[in-house]
Amino acid sequence: MSSKKFKWYKIADTAADIRLTPGHIGEVEVEGKKLCVGQVGGEWYGFSHACPHAGASMMDGYVTSSCQVVCPVHQLKFNLKNGRDIHGDGYALKMYPIEVRAEGVFLGVEEASGFFGKLFGK
Repeated sequence: MSSKKFKWYKIADTAADIRLTPGHIGEVEVEGKKLCVGQVGGEWYGFSHACPHAGASMMDGYVTSSCQVVCPVHQLKFNLKNGRDIHGDGYALKMYPIEVRAEGVFLGVEEASGFFGKLFGK
């Protein structure tokens, strides 16, 4: 079994530099692609900008204290730990790991990812 390999992108100098909406979601850009970040209990989560159900902007949603992000259109809830919708309807939000390091905040993109592979010319 192989472990995933990530390419890490610096998204902020410090966690305090990430501006969050009233719904506790921030927007970052990686190689020209908009992504969202959210924070629950001190942990950061990176996820797709668009809802996999109807394509709504997750920036207009909100993060709950139970580690879920809620789509603004149909109120579909996704677990921020694994990206799956909490009702088991089969929708999954693409997730990206985030690391807060001494030199900044970094978001990881899986090197073998088909979605980002095309974006990054792989």
